[in-house]
Formats: sequence, structure tokens, C-alpha cells
Amino acid sequence: PADAELTAPAVHCAPMQFRNKRLQAVLSWLPILAAVVFAGASVARDVVVDPYHDYRDEVERGEYQYDDSNDIPWIENESEVLALPKKENLYALNVDALPPGFELLIDRSRISVDPRDRVVRVWLWLHSEAGAESATFEGFRCETREYKVYAYANPRRDPPVSKARRPRWLAVREIGQTAYRAELLSDYFCGIRGTRDADQIRNAMTGEFQREHFMSE
Repeated sequence: PADAELTAPAVHCAPMQFRNKRLQAVLSWLPILAAVVFAGASVARDVVVDPYHDYRDEVERGEYQYDDSNDIPWIENESEVLALPKKENLYALNVDALPPGFELLIDRSRISVDPRDRVVRVWLWLHSEAGAESATFEGFRCETREYKVYAYANPRRDPPVSKARRPRWLAVREIGQTAYRAELLSDYFCGIRGTRDADQIRNAMTGEFQREHFMSE
């Protein structure tokens, strides 16, 4: 009997210890399970079902990925610098962004637009009230709103025309003394469908142009 009293607690405690370990293991997983359930509920709550998903194209669904591997890179065609314009071919433009006391004229008879690179090439002539004159032969790109000076001219020099040493494309500035180029692009050279042709540019200079829209020819 004495031995039984001593060994009895050990016999009854072993199952309790076993159950406590299993309970502790289960309890240790409860925070993780709670976090998973909470995250799942949050995701489910944030999911928005689009009833028109099957009717939308890949662009509207945000699934379209543009492949530019077949794009043809833009290449500028060789530019021939034209001779200095004659005074009788210069046409005064209505430009607001000129510095005070200056007038901008353009060689209206020799405006060229190459359909291959879509560059507008033209002689521009600046004349001041004090009698100063300077001219530039320039190209303009409507797609990028850039310009390039191919040559400079001064009728008082001999020869009057000199080519630019390293002509490069520059961004057209919206403010400052050269902001008139931005006005040329917006009001004369570029239309709603891109670069205008030479006749459309000449018509825009005289106000003889039709209101443009995307379906116009």
C-alpha cells in the first residue's frame, strides 16, 4: 500500500502531461492561423469583381503589352541648305512671342515638308526696328517639339550663308526670347493630326485653313 501511494501520482500525471503538450502545440499555432484567416478576409474584401471583364479588350483590362521590336527607328533625311531667301519672298508672320521691336519673316515660297521624316524645313528671318537682320535655316519636328539650325545667314557678310558646324536637335522652349518657335509649331507647322504639309502651313499663315478634326483628310 505504501508503494502504491507513492507510485499513484506518477501513473495519473503522465496522460495529463501528454495532453498539456498537445494543447500547447495547438495554442502555439493559433496566432499564425488567426493571421492567415485575417489576411484572407482582407484580400477577399479588397477584391473587386468586374461584371464586364469578358466584354473588355486586353487594353481596357490592362493586359496589353506593346511589342516595339518591329518599330522602324526614326531617321532624319539629309538636309540641303537652301540659298538665302529673296526679300520679295519673305512673309511677315503674326507671332506674339517675339522680343519687343522684332519682326519674324518666313520664306513662304520654299517651305518644305519631307514625308519620309516629317521635318518642316524653312528659312526664318528676324528683323529689328533698329535695322539688325539675321536669318536661320531650320528644321522642326512636331512629334518631339524640337528644332535644329542647319545654317545661319547675314546679308552683310560674304558669303552670307554659313552652315552650322554640329547641328543637333534641341527642345523648343515655351518661354524666353526664342519662344516664337513654340508658337510656330502650335499655330502653323503642327496640326491635330501631326505635321502639316507645305500647302497647309502656307494656308495657316494667311488664315485660310479649315478647322481640323481626326476624320479630316
